[in-house]
Amino acid sequence: MKEAPVSAARFMKLLPDPPSASAEWSTFSVHVLEVVPTHFAATFSDHVVTLQETGSFRALQQVGGRSREGACGSGCVGIVPANHAIKWETTRRSPGISRATSLFIPDAFISRVVVQDWDAEPRHVEVQWQFLARDPVIEGVLRNLAVEAEFGSPSGQLYAESACEYLAHHVIHSYSSLSMVPRRSVGGLAGFRLKLLLDYIEDSLAEEITLRRLAELAGVSPRHFERAFRQAVGTPPHAYVLGKRVERARHHLINEPRLSVGEIAKRVGLSSSSHLASAFRRHTGYSPTAFRRLRLR
Repeated sequence: MKEAPVSAARFMKLLPDPPSASAEWSTFSVHVLEVVPTHFAATFSDHVVTLQETGSFRALQQVGGRSREGACGSGCVGIVPANHAIKWETTRRSPGISRATSLFIPDAFISRVVVQDWDAEPRHVEVQWQFLARDPVIEGVLRNLAVEAEFGSPSGQLYAESACEYLAHHVIHSYSSLSMVPRRSVGGLAGFRLKLLLDYIEDSLAEEITLRRLAELAGVSPRHFERAFRQAVGTPPHAYVLGKRVERARHHLINEPRLSVGEIAKRVGLSSSSHLASAFRRHTGYSPTAFRRLRLR
């Protein structure tokens, strides 16, 4: 007999190790697991987008009668379509924490977007299974959403909802049977332009990032760029860059305890320790020093 689909909340209660952080925004939910389960079998009522943040192991996944196996490590992305039975098993784990973040996207939301933006019939659209993939857009957004879940949405619910909606659009655009069909809506940035921009920002956080340079990479005027970037990512360019700098600072605070706050500020492109402290507190609710002390404890 076919297994009935389960909700995200129900599935999390069945895990031997509950999520270290969870959050719900609008119809979306995000869950951060500090201990990735060694095995499970389930059918989800939502589409699930997962990022392996830390840890490494070999994993076997079966979805819809197909199976794949390979090395899963930091940055690996997976997509499991709604109402598809999944079996998961890990082997040969490396020591240390194995942390993953999952975003659950309701099937009804995907259907609505397909109708509104692609003018297509949802019954004829298939979200494609992905396993051990690499996608810098999904990785960046899920890492930010994990921070939002851990610290009570320090950037605000509007930011979190916009990020979730953007990621849902990205999944349809890049990983569905509509991936080669242009959207009905106009504006925004082409997929390859957006990837180029996000990669540039990620690689240039320690340097000055100017609006003119971002507009050049996008192939549009600075005036048009801000609107196009906001439409594509769900947040203004300056807010996105600042969020990435705070995220990078968070990484340094946790993984490089010998670095002072002032040194970390320079590494993430902020002018001083006070500038970093102000931005970090707005995003996380903690000062850098308090955050480091809390995480190390």
